[in-house]
Formats: sequence, structure tokens, C-alpha cells
Amino acid sequence: MTPPSKQTTPPPAPTAHSVSRGIVLNPLMLHRDTTCIISITNNVVTSHRSLGPQRKTRIRASQNGRGAAGPAEASSGRARAAALWRNICGVFVDSLDEDSPAKCPDGLLPGDLVLEFNGVSMKNKTKEEVYLEMLKPADSVTFRVQNCVDELAAVREAPGDGFFIRALYERVAEVEPELSFKKDDILFVEDTLPNGNLGYWSAWQLDEKAQRLQRGQVPSQYIMDQELYRRQTPDSKDENSKSLSAAARLFPITEDGVCLVYQRVLKVESSSPRPVLILGPLVDPCKDSLVKESAAKFCRCPPEVMKASQQAIERGVQDCVFIDYKRRSGHFDVTTVATIKEVTEKDCHCLLDIAPHAIERLHTVHIYPIVIFIRYKNAKQIKEQKDPLYLRDKLSQKHSKEQYDAAQKVEQEFGRFFTGVVQGGSVSFVCSQILSLVEQEQSKVLWIPDGPP
Repeated sequence: MTPPSKQTTPPPAPTAHSVSRGIVLNPLMLHRDTTCIISITNNVVTSHRSLGPQRKTRIRASQNGRGAAGPAEASSGRARAAALWRNICGVFVDSLDEDSPAKCPDGLLPGDLVLEFNGVSMKNKTKEEVYLEMLKPADSVTFRVQNCVDELAAVREAPGDGFFIRALYERVAEVEPELSFKKDDILFVEDTLPNGNLGYWSAWQLDEKAQRLQRGQVPSQYIMDQELYRRQTPDSKDENSKSLSAAARLFPITEDGVCLVYQRVLKVESSSPRPVLILGPLVDPCKDSLVKESAAKFCRCPPEVMKASQQAIERGVQDCVFIDYKRRSGHFDVTTVATIKEVTEKDCHCLLDIAPHAIERLHTVHIYPIVIFIRYKNAKQIKEQKDPLYLRDKLSQKHSKEQYDAAQKVEQEFGRFFTGVVQGGSVSFVCSQILSLVEQEQSKVLWIPDGPP
């Protein structure tokens, strides 16, 4: 796939004030101006002022006017503004044409930080997203801005976009400077509109420790959506004989026709040992072995015994104070956030005893366990396992089948949460794989979804 020919942007349009997942700059803290609403119709400026932290500028365009280069391009008298946009630190008006109706005492000013465009918040949007927003046809164009002229010089020297994505497909570069990557590779996008070109992103491929490996161009989400749309058109199918089903096999597609090629992710680095959740057949013997044979690395998560009503326990779960619980005779065994943190603070991996549906609850409180699934070939392989210390008695055929069937159901429903899968076998064989996997995952940078794919 090649970029659209001569599909370059006009002078940059406003974009979000912050998208990078680090320090988020609150634009209200930078305000040094009053509020005013400016309507420009047929080059006649009407201004309404009031005290407040922001200004609002409305510019009337022709029926076919587009908010692209700045406020708009009208058929008579251009209302244009060149803008600097930076995904990391905000979007600023850089300059105005001499004949622009917006260039007046109450209009747009160099150094204006754009907060809204036509009522749409510019917060957490990339350069590409804002540019596409400004290409939408509009009879009138409205900016909500505040003047931060003191920041303008620093913004000119600042980098462009800055966010991480996980690739949901594999790509082989055909020409320079395209970037090759595999499915699930992590990329750092530094510019969604490189050199003013729409359709490709400038990105870095990262290693497991988030170090930059190689830089190149990758197709943008926008261009992939356009490609999917092109493949759906009858003419396109006739010319290329490529069916939509073929495209669907390459890329996940939502019900509303959005092509899922990338997922935004956040980088999480933890100095404490991550909790470990082991799922699958014969979990308890493996936990016993890990705690005894590797006591310095693994500790069980002791449940808190609570005599309370079911309603009180459920309330604790809803408030994310409790992660999971089991009903016992006359009490509840409860896994709490506090207990998990106490174990990890001892520089020990906390072996969790929770149901897989509680994993998302852990994520809610910013606890990201290493989830390991033990996969056996069949029920017979489970039945054959025996260990003189941790599994003295073989399982019955019925119990083996129950464990195998339950494990298959867990893998089908919760496989998306698995960090890794180990092959079933003897307790010592399984535990050696778990030890290796935990050590490997603990040394990696953790990437968590930043919203839905």
C-alpha cells in the first residue's frame, strides 16, 4: 500500500492539548485572558466579551467552506490561520493571514491554545484526528481558545505526537521507509501527520524493554479504514477480485465496520513482583510445589476470614476493596487488595486464588497479574499425573474429565487475559515452566490497553 498521491495537508490545524500519557497539562492553568465570542459574517466582526478563562471565536464560512487550514476558507475573504499542533503539549495558532477576518483585536491571536473546534473537544486527539475533524464541511467554524503565547516558542521545538500502540496484524515492508512488524509488536508513534502527509504514521518498533529498534512508516488507522471501504465497493471487487471476507481474515473488524489494526496501550513499569494467577488442571499441587521449592519467590495469598452478610461482601467487591470471595460454612474467605499488596511488598510473587472473572477487577485497581494457563492434551494426560510429594493419588477418570472440560471453558472465555501458556505434564515439569515464564515476564515492560481496541 502506498500513500495517497499528493495528499498533503494544508498548514497545520489545531489538535489536542495533551495526549501523551505522562504529565497532562491543564490549559486552564495557563489562562491569561478574558472570554469573548466572535462572529464573523461577510467579513463583519461582532464581539461579545465577558469575564472568564477562555475565548470563543466563530467564523462564518461559505456553504462549501471547510475548517482545514485554520478557522475556515470563505469564498470571499479568507479566514485562515496557520497553526502549530503538538500531540504532546497542545495546539497553538502560529500565524494569521493579513487579510483574514480572524485577524482583529478580538479575533484569533498567535499563541492561542485551541481547546475546542466546532464544539468538539480537542483533548486527547492526535494531529491526524484533528486534521480529519477540520476537513468536515461546515457553514461556520468555531474555536474555543485561550492565549498562551509564552508557551509558543517551546512548542515550536517540541516533538509531535507521542503514544504507544500494539499492532493487531503482521506487516512486511515493501519499500523504504516502510516498517515491518509482527502481530502484537509494540510501536511508538511520534507523528501521525509526518511532513503534512495524511495516511501514514511515523513510528518506532520497540523491544521487550521498550527500547527503540527501528524507525519507519506504518499505515494509519484512517488509511486502513479507507482500504476496507474500498474493498467493499463493487468496482473495487471487480478490479482486484478481493472479497471483503479476505480483508476480514487479515484484520479484526467491528460490527460498525471499523478496521481494528492497532490498539492504544500504556506502559507500566513495576519494581514490585507481580502477582501470579495459575489457571487450568492440577493447580493446587503446582502452588504447593512453588511455595515449598521456591519459598523466596512465591507466597500464597492468605484469605481474610469475614463473618458478614452477603450484601456487605458484594458491596466490598463493587467498591474494589475485595477482589473475590468464597462462601464457607458460617463465613467468607475474602481476597482483598490490601492482602495482595502486603505480599508483594515482601518482594514475593503473590499466588492468587481467585476466579478468572476477577482479573478485570484487579486491573481496575491497577494490579496486573501474570496469568498462566496449564494446557493438557486431554483428560487421560491429567489422570496419568502423580507426584510423591504434591500429588500422591491419581485422579479418577471422572474427576480428570471434569478438570479438563472446565479448563477448556476457561481458555475459551478468558484466554485474552493469559500472559502465557505452559504445557501440562508432571508437577516438576509444569513448575519449571512457570518459574521461567514468571522470571521472563517480570523483566519485561508491561503494556496495558488504553481503552477498547
